[in-house]
Amino acid sequence: MTKKNHPREHFRDVQQKMKVKEEMLYFQVSHRSYREDPIGLDFFSFLLFEKATGTHTIDGVTHQLNDQQLHIIFPGQFHRWDMQADGKIHVLFLSARLFKTFEHLFICPIDYYKRYPVMKLSPRVFKELLHEFTGIDAEFKEEKRLNEIAFLKFKIVSLIYNREILEKLGPEGESVHKPIMQRFLLLLLTNIYERKTVQYYASKLSVSANYLNQLCHRYLNKSANAIITRETLKLITYDLVTGKKSIKQLTVDLKFTDLAGFSNYFKRHMGMSPNQYIEQFGIRGAEIHIPFKFYNKKIKT
Repeated sequence: MTKKNHPREHFRDVQQKMKVKEEMLYFQVSHRSYREDPIGLDFFSFLLFEKATGTHTIDGVTHQLNDQQLHIIFPGQFHRWDMQADGKIHVLFLSARLFKTFEHLFICPIDYYKRYPVMKLSPRVFKELLHEFTGIDAEFKEEKRLNEIAFLKFKIVSLIYNREILEKLGPEGESVHKPIMQRFLLLLLTNIYERKTVQYYASKLSVSANYLNQLCHRYLNKSANAIITRETLKLITYDLVTGKKSIKQLTVDLKFTDLAGFSNYFKRHMGMSPNQYIEQFGIRGAEIHIPFKFYNKKIKT
């Protein structure tokens, strides 16, 4: 059976099961669960395993379930699981549309994260993540909750995950190059508005542009220029869908000569104009106005 023939679960199906309309959901799973055939998801998942035994297969690769793990599943991936005993999992689901507002937090190419979907956590890091997950839980319970608090806690979860993934960057035995790649990815976060050339980042890292390209290909399977372009587009799409900046303001801030140049750049890489993108994915002001409710319901998994 190919991926195309496997069943798929849509975020709207989860919403219907839980009788909600929200695009971010938190709940706990604490019962045995088994699924024989893989299922495809069209939404994003963070799964924090507090206690678990069994296996979890993501895109055909089987991982052992253990206590204090973080699993991540991106829209479009397939998975199946066999949780052999009662455990405890803290689950956060985001619709694919809402995930667009968070994607800029993932500083490596998404394909890189897909290669490492399971992270064994140290007691300290597990405690940090559990604090944020249960903080989201607590905020959802508040009668006069502030949506922004839950939203920011999810950002913290994402940033902690990124911090840990950077420590694992690249194949084992090549750690000598990790500091360069870590610094490159972090520099992109703070300089992408102003600087979009490989030469600039190479000079800041005291290496040649050719060597930076070699490292990017080795660790991330992409050229340095492709990573810079990807980061630029993530920044643009985030600002567009959240309404942080107008198309005109982005044109100025990103140093494009005019609106036509910005629009052509965006369309070349995204296959549609900025306005078309907003119409398709726009959640204007989503960061402030996403409605949250607390859910602690068991759903059939």
